[in-house]
Amino acid sequence: MNIKPIKSKRTTEIILEQIKDLIIRGELNPGDRLLTENELAERFQVSRTSVREALAALSLTGILEIRQGGGIFVKTNPSNAIIEPLSFILLLEKNKLQNILEVRKALEVEAAGLAALRRTEEDLIVLENLIQQMEEDLPEAKMSESLDLKFHLTLARASNNPLLDRMMNTVQEIMGQTLKVTRALWISATEGTTARLFEEHRSIYEMIREQNEEMARYLTFEHLRKVESELCKYYSIEEEED
Repeated sequence: MNIKPIKSKRTTEIILEQIKDLIIRGELNPGDRLLTENELAERFQVSRTSVREALAALSLTGILEIRQGGGIFVKTNPSNAIIEPLSFILLLEKNKLQNILEVRKALEVEAAGLAALRRTEEDLIVLENLIQQMEEDLPEAKMSESLDLKFHLTLARASNNPLLDRMMNTVQEIMGQTLKVTRALWISATEGTTARLFEEHRSIYEMIREQNEEMARYLTFEHLRKVESELCKYYSIEEEED
């Protein structure tokens, strides 16, 4: 393991960066056990206090897991180190609807393109079933919100990128908290909205089925652009009423 002796006033920060670099380079993998505090202090040629502070910081950010009496381990799901801070940032931003919608659009257009390239037969079956349920639900649209959410989250899963999938779930969860009333207001106030949304979802599904990456991205972008415009309009109305 390539650990360099430290000769700097920023001891804790450099320990932290070196351990992160070991994980990034694959010298430490999820589930691996680190050396003890004493061993790390000896290898880094620093005090145990500096090592302890660095390990505590890495634990707080979700990169390491410190088990009482059991050692120090690289977390088996290190994507939490990105997702949990992202969740916090999005919660702080939830009153800035445009920001959240732009993040969603960036993630979901990429997810649609990857889904067109990587989708499995199982993914297609799930998407096709959702499209059928959307069509059956059209007269009254009682399940439009839940079916819409399932469709977009299935796209994320079909990308076969676990990190993108988790980020999409996080964004959708924040949007659900922020936009539930707004979406209902939009759907009820605009005739033909659910039918149009259904056609857009079906077109996206067809491009993913045909593995047409370019069109899957384009149709998803256009779908989200229209949704973004409408939601922002009705979100403003809702705020005025409050």
